[in-house]
Amino acid sequence: MLRWLLLAASLLAAPAGAQTFLACRFENGPRLRLALEPQGLALQLPGRQLWQEADELTSLRDPIIAGFNLPIPPEAGGRPPPHDRFALSLDRLTGEARLALSRLPPAAQVQACRDATASAAAQRGESTEPPSPPPPCDLPQPVATLMGSCEALRTRF
Repeated sequence: MLRWLLLAASLLAAPAGAQTFLACRFENGPRLRLALEPQGLALQLPGRQLWQEADELTSLRDPIIAGFNLPIPPEAGGRPPPHDRFALSLDRLTGEARLALSRLPPAAQVQACRDATASAAAQRGESTEPPSPPPPCDLPQPVATLMGSCEALRTRF
């Protein structure tokens, strides 16, 4: 419990423009190091000093939700199921974290979906009903969700 209070206090009390470094561990999964800044979230690529910024930020408030268009690097440990991308959700008050792994559908499946949508639209022709929007053919499909926790790291200078 004390660890969660320290995480919340360190994240909420950080001065404007300051970075907060987090160590995240997931059940039977990877260990990740994150940098949280007022304008974004970045993932340290394991074993390197390189950082990958989140491609999508849905929220920087509680919970923080960020998406990455890359798989979790194998160097992070664990054995996550095969995936193309992942989203991270982090509750700053409790330290609870969730990784939602997803995969893009195969190109053949996307093309078949688009062809079916086009032929259905052609068959409808001129109807009096307004057309419904076509189904999104290339949305990532969920693969797995990994639960874990994050805690603030103390930086050394």
